[in-house]
Amino acid sequence: MRIIGTIPHPRFKIVAYSTDHHFYIEIEAGPMKQCHKLHKEQVQNLEGIRKWLDEDFQKETYELFERMYQSSQGSLNRNFTP
Repeated sequence: MRIIGTIPHPRFKIVAYSTDHHFYIEIEAGPMKQCHKLHKEQVQNLEGIRKWLDEDFQKETYELFERMYQSSQGSLNRNFTP
């Protein structure tokens, strides 16, 4: 797996990797990370990945990060707060 590029974003750190058959996209926000695999038959290059990261997907990704963070904090509070 090799890095093919980063995609600038005001809220996320986005890094795209390439394998033989897939692109692997890591999206980070604070302590949370989402990873997605896109088959190279669907998306051919970094520009295609940028297109895949459309406004609706970015909005849903942010909402999912919020839910992930709340879930993580809830577990910490339940299990590690006296």
